[in-house]
Amino acid sequence: MAVIRAIAVCLVLDLVLGLGAAAHAQPGAVTSQILRDGNTAALAGDWQRVAQLVDPLLAYQLPDPDLAEAHRLAGLAAFFQQRPREAEAHFLAYLRIDLDGRLDPALYPPDVVAFFSDVASRHAAELRARRTTPHRIWLYTLLPPVAQLQNGERTKAYVIGGALGVLLATNLVTYAYLRAWCDHTDGPSGGGLTCGDGPGGRDGTRAAERLRPINIASGIAFWVVYGYGVYDGIRGYRRVSREQAVHPYVTITHEPGTGVSWGIVGRF
Repeated sequence: MAVIRAIAVCLVLDLVLGLGAAAHAQPGAVTSQILRDGNTAALAGDWQRVAQLVDPLLAYQLPDPDLAEAHRLAGLAAFFQQRPREAEAHFLAYLRIDLDGRLDPALYPPDVVAFFSDVASRHAAELRARRTTPHRIWLYTLLPPVAQLQNGERTKAYVIGGALGVLLATNLVTYAYLRAWCDHTDGPSGGGLTCGDGPGGRDGTRAAERLRPINIASGIAFWVVYGYGVYDGIRGYRRVSREQAVHPYVTITHEPGTGVSWGIVGRF
């Protein structure tokens, strides 16, 4: 019994110590609350409180969204506490996680928004290199709706793909029935269809007369939609290529003798 009790005590101690270590190593359970408190303090302008809340979080391995928010708040606190180097480092770390990150001018003063924009513009080349560009294939523009999917237009791809599918199915089914009921004949006065009995012993000629216009119309409509899909795919491919090649940015400075400068970076 003494041995069993000793083993049980050891297991309980291991469990308690393990849970304590896990709770200390992973503050994720309270991270969201700390970040909320940090944002509240930031809106109130209590930057010392923001730093006290957020700086300890950066010592832990946080999920990317939480880490980005922690760096953003730490950068704000550092800026308003006259620590520009640390503010730039935090803002850059934030932008490396959230490439489209920004400061809302409606929430923060113009000077910190300008400082943040200046950091983003000075490191634009590095941040642009981090942005992954999906591999695009020009030949896909000839294959609607694949072209629309490649261009990021899912709704249009579903509409064009659905229309092509319905029209092709209609054309093939009606053609199959016409082939089964009728034979194409040539004579002195031209070609025509000679039809036997249709389904259920009905006159195949009358059934063919009803199906043939549907077969012709569905075939023409299929190629019209296909042509539009190719045109739209090429147009979308060029549009996306231009958007990926040109990345506008704005740098706003308030140094003496300077104003607002605009820049465009890209591959030409």
